[in-house]
Amino acid sequence: MQDKYNMTLEQNLFLAKKNLIENIYANARMEGLNITFPQTKTILEGVNIPNLKIDEIQCILNLRDAWKFVISNIEDEFNLKFICKVNEYVSRNESLEWGKLRTRQS
Repeated sequence: MQDKYNMTLEQNLFLAKKNLIENIYANARMEGLNITFPQTKTILEGVNIPNLKIDEIQCILNLRDAWKFVISNIEDEFNLKFICKVNEYVSRNESLEWGKLRTRQS
């Protein structure tokens, strides 16, 4: 029996690009956005949705940029620096300090 989950890097990249809108939509829903799949697709096509808040649109665009970064840098070492860079894309203009670890000052 063939292992259908053992894919090459090229196959994984193809699948990630093919499912990009679905992944961004699912990520947005996990972020708590009340957005539909067609709205997500429309935003990613560069069209504004009048009944959405600017923060919601910004979140979709940030997720898009984070996915593009991951896909473009897939062969880079997966380490804390890489994770912080992904966080920088995801939280851009949405948190006080993006791309850095939070520290707790007593």
